[in-house]
Amino acid sequence: MMPLIGYIRVSSDKQADAGMSLEVQESQIIKYAELYDIELSEIIVDAGESAKSLRRPGMLRLIELMDRNLCQGVLIVKLDRLTRSVKDLCHLLERYFSKDKVLISVQEKIDTNSAMGRMVMNVVMSISQWEREATSERTRAVLQHKKAKGERVGNIPFGYRLAPDGVHLEEHLREQEILKSVTEMRKSGMTLDEISKDARLRGYQSRNGKPFGISSIHAML
Repeated sequence: MMPLIGYIRVSSDKQADAGMSLEVQESQIIKYAELYDIELSEIIVDAGESAKSLRRPGMLRLIELMDRNLCQGVLIVKLDRLTRSVKDLCHLLERYFSKDKVLISVQEKIDTNSAMGRMVMNVVMSISQWEREATSERTRAVLQHKKAKGERVGNIPFGYRLAPDGVHLEEHLREQEILKSVTEMRKSGMTLDEISKDARLRGYQSRNGKPFGISSIHAML
């Protein structure tokens, strides 16, 4: 049997605080390999890389090694070190780990060498997808509730200021005048560049005291 490759990743300092530093991951992988007599050819590191995409230096190298059949599979501490995308995980599982490559996850106790391991993998994927969708639904509900109450969501749009209560927005008279004027220019058929030049002639300025550029006009509209 060819050796496995260890793979570790962090994307922020918060993960280190949560006990998922590169050093901790490497230690767990080495201990697991020693316990189960697994040969490791190397441990690939992705430091400061997001798991939202597979386009990471370390991950691309890992994929290349599997494509060239230079390793038997991958040993990781946790599935989310590999990817946080169910779509990408399914892609890896179908292309590599459901065929001739092995995926072992220490914390989830997943080993695709076995039918049980493959079943656990499918269950974990389903739960992970459900958690993300549930979180997304909760977030949307909170934002919709805040909008319905007139509370601020995100950056304060041009034409408004934060009310004294620090929660709601209220109209800013001067900015509302500028916004109305710019909107009328756009409705008349003027291009963004023409509006920007006209706004400069009128002395319109942004919140930081600078003339409005094309991008600022576009964002305002």
